[in-house]
Amino acid sequence: MDATTGAPPRPPGDCLLLVNPHWRPAREDVPPPFDAVVGSWPVEDGKVGRFRVNPGHRPPDEDAPSDPLDAVLRLVQRGGATTAHLQLLLWDTEFDVAVDGSGRPLVTTSPDDVPCVLLVTGEAHRARFPRSDWSRVDLVGLVTLLADGTDVLINPDGAAAVRLTGDFIRDTVLLGEEVGTAFTVDDLVTDGLGVTRWDGAAGPGGGTAE
Repeated sequence: MDATTGAPPRPPGDCLLLVNPHWRPAREDVPPPFDAVVGSWPVEDGKVGRFRVNPGHRPPDEDAPSDPLDAVLRLVQRGGATTAHLQLLLWDTEFDVAVDGSGRPLVTTSPDDVPCVLLVTGEAHRARFPRSDWSRVDLVGLVTLLADGTDVLINPDGAAAVRLTGDFIRDTVLLGEEVGTAFTVDDLVTDGLGVTRWDGAAGPGGGTAE
């Protein structure tokens, strides 16, 4: 909320908005309210920049995605997003990894009996493990914690719980900045991904749900 005008905050400039998949517009031409926006990619010359989390995002209910990575994981499982979209979010997100008293990652077993480090994408998922200690890492930091033969178990007991292989995580790191620069606006505005264009000059009326 803008303390001066009392108006809700606005996304900065031209960008693509990642909208919570649980939000449904009353009409096709209605832009999403800001609290339904999970985050945004700035757009310049048809290229997208690094993802920015929206601190004002409020999940509409307890079953809705709680954070950007949770949202994209659900879309991947539904076929609305691809592993490339997932890699893009992994590069631009920080996570919490369960650790022991010495700061070493705790290794658990996935439902299919694969050794994994336990990773959560936000507070809603961390609350399921109140006795755990956590270390905040980015993707590069996560790779340094992965031993050979160890995968990553994300948001256990969550709606989009998933195991990502250690090789997939390492391959994503090796892609480096190519992960972001490989995407154009048209790549992200795809059916089912829940991305909305936002024209910074036009304001709320400039957003067109794709």
